[in-house]
Amino acid sequence: HEPVGGVRKVGRRPKVYEPTDAHIRVSIPPRRPDLLADILADAVLSEGEGETAVQAAMRTAHERGHALGTEERDRTRPGRLGTERTLTATQDVLTGYGFEPDRESPTCIRLRNCPFHPLAAKSPELVCGLNRAFLQGFLAGLRAQSVEAVLDPHPGECCVVLRGI
Repeated sequence: HEPVGGVRKVGRRPKVYEPTDAHIRVSIPPRRPDLLADILADAVLSEGEGETAVQAAMRTAHERGHALGTEERDRTRPGRLGTERTLTATQDVLTGYGFEPDRESPTCIRLRNCPFHPLAAKSPELVCGLNRAFLQGFLAGLRAQSVEAVLDPHPGECCVVLRGI
């Protein structure tokens, strides 16, 4: 910097910001409308003859969950899964999807957040059914036969609970 009036100016250069093509999305609590949109788009594109749109969506949600469960099983190679080990293995994956799993007991996980909440509030029967089908598929892909995904809605939480059979 050049001296002004015999005094040298001290300070930082101003920051220059430039636009970017990056998309940043922050949602607290976490929401996953992209996953729900993918499931619904795949359902529309793969709807079978004699299958309703809702049936296609439920099938697609189950298939998507099954693929995720199979991938997790292949990655971790957990062996035989009892109820408690299944729930433990499930917690990290569900946390990554924004479900905020809370282990209420050794044999029950309540999902404190619905990653599809705004849409679930608009159409709970459809979205909660898709959520349950997705989680049932995940458990099937994980080969977890001692845990089930059941509808148990509570205000402000996900409508699905994972519990031992």
